[in-house]
Amino acid sequence: MTVVNKTHMLNVVRRAYGPDFAESVRDKLPDHLDLAKPEDMARLAELGLTPEGLVGALGGEY
Repeated sequence: MTVVNKTHMLNVVRRAYGPDFAESVRDKLPDHLDLAKPEDMARLAELGLTPEGLVGALGGEY
């Protein structure tokens, strides 16, 4: 179980995609996300956020 809070997720999104994108998804994110739960991962995917995309946007390899 990997639970992250909304603030941490927004910081990652801000670094990866910039402040405008982070603000656009702020109200759509729950207060806590469990990255091991398929429904939470699906919610992120609906917003265009995937582990692969985030890692790639931050310059890493997934």
